[in-house]
Amino acid sequence: MAIAIYGTKVGMSRIFDGDQAIPVTVIEVQPNEIVEVKTAEKHGYQAVKVAVGKKRRKPTKALAGEFKKSDVAPRRFLREIPTVDGAVAGGKVGVGILDIKVLVDVSGLIKGRGFAGVMKRHNFSGHKATHGTCKHRGPGSIGCRMDPGRVFKNKRMAGHWGNEQVTVRNLRIVSIDAEKNILVLKGAIPGANGGLVAIKQG
Repeated sequence: MAIAIYGTKVGMSRIFDGDQAIPVTVIEVQPNEIVEVKTAEKHGYQAVKVAVGKKRRKPTKALAGEFKKSDVAPRRFLREIPTVDGAVAGGKVGVGILDIKVLVDVSGLIKGRGFAGVMKRHNFSGHKATHGTCKHRGPGSIGCRMDPGRVFKNKRMAGHWGNEQVTVRNLRIVSIDAEKNILVLKGAIPGANGGLVAIKQG
């Protein structure tokens, strides 16, 4: 059965296995508060709507009513996760639902880097720096005039880089601390420190 939970990226560190240093990422997984339990009879599919992230100071009236109905404090994000056994509105889903022996997939919003050129965005090598070259960091030719007479779709060019959702698959769980709501994974995960990440298993 698929399992998912949301947490906040704290940052990277390392642990030692003998003389070998292992890079790890620490995620704070505060209990996801259940706002609504969706059923196949009423909604057409099964899911659990949870409130995650920092507390929201001024929710809209519609959101405030939704949180009030389930007696949950307004939070920054509302997300859906697969159904959990015994889930009821007002309850919580903790990091303890994860199995330490099973690999996880982590999704997050990577850092936005603004408008970037082809060398920075796509690792182009650029042009030579001598013999009268005036364009050192440009992409070069992007198409022909007569045939095909156009620029192909998905041509790698300069443009907006980052600020998109990325998923890193098959990360090993190093440790789970249910009391402190801490999850430690081997390797790096997408997103900036403090960013919301989705941990999926199964």
